[in-house]
Amino acid sequence: MSARHGFGDETWRLAQVGDAEALRRAADLLLTEPLDLAYEGHRARAFSLALERKAAEALDVLNEGWTAEWPFPAAYALDVARIRYLGGDYELALEALRLALQGAERVDNAAVELAGACVRRRRSLWARALRTVVAGGSPWRRLLAALSVLRAAGPGSGSSAGS
Repeated sequence: MSARHGFGDETWRLAQVGDAEALRRAADLLLTEPLDLAYEGHRARAFSLALERKAAEALDVLNEGWTAEWPFPAAYALDVARIRYLGGDYELALEALRLALQGAERVDNAAVELAGACVRRRRSLWARALRTVVAGGSPWRRLLAALSVLRAAGPGSGSSAGS
């Protein structure tokens, strides 16, 4: 596992549990380290801002860390989707996910999981999420992704039918 992938997973885990303070500390460390992890530092800071419902500022911070080398556009779009999700804007999160997945040969499980999380938060988005996760990947992966979204929308998914 690369350092970038490891830090990315940890910052997303901290964001999912709502630990804005830990994300700010991680950002401070990552932005001062000479390990070429500036994007991960900007990403951690952006996630902490998104948790505080400052999505526009979070997107600006994330953009500051994007370089021609890293991350790849699909990974950046996934992070934009995560910021939208953390900020409670599930429709825009799905739109960013669609951009991340459109025509992709491989579909990251994290993108499918995020689409399912959007549906669990707002069940009425299931059809949009379904269209999103079948925008890329092999036919087999599209089927698996569609089933994942349908499971998230089904009974016992943790969301209310009137959402």
